[in-house]
Amino acid sequence: MTESASSTPGLREQRMRRTRLALCHRARQLTIERGLSGFTVDELCTDVGVSRRTFFNYFPTKEDAVIGHDADGIDEAALAAFTRGDDDAPTLLDALAELAIATVAAWDDEFDAIDPHAIIDREPQLLPRMIGAGQQLEQRVIAAIEAREHLEPGDPLARTAASVIGALVGRVGHQYFADADTSPVDFATMLRNSVAETRAACAPASAPRP
Repeated sequence: MTESASSTPGLREQRMRRTRLALCHRARQLTIERGLSGFTVDELCTDVGVSRRTFFNYFPTKEDAVIGHDADGIDEAALAAFTRGDDDAPTLLDALAELAIATVAAWDDEFDAIDPHAIIDREPQLLPRMIGAGQQLEQRVIAAIEAREHLEPGDPLARTAASVIGALVGRVGHQYFADADTSPVDFATMLRNSVAETRAACAPASAPRP
């Protein structure tokens, strides 16, 4: 097999991923601007430059495009590296933060960030589905933590770590979007600082309280 032929599946997956992300990104933009009823699948496809058939290969409805594809919820290469422990993060929480940063960066490299709160403000009925997507993502992270730390399935450490990083990412993300026009600090710096503050808050006290 030639080098070109062996690399073709990877290139095809990259194209598919970019198309999914483009459809999702534009669907979110249009939802914030006009609401779900304010645009059609045809308009979305025209904006992205794909056919209706291509759209329905990825998403059954506009709502699904706004929620996003399961395969794009986390950076797969970063997740695999995290699971193997291919990092020098001082703690599990730091490693989870770097996984979140890599996932956000994979989007931001190609598309402007969109505040999910703005989507919910415009279409509140999407909240349960977005929560459901978040829960599915959390289960994947929990499984990766269990594999990385050699834990038994259901070990509370994995669920606790996933919940903590999820809460930190949510809080930092909300602050990041709220201050995007005025703050020079990027998402990665904000999340790393938040993790450091959390570690400090959880450290043993230097002396017993009276």
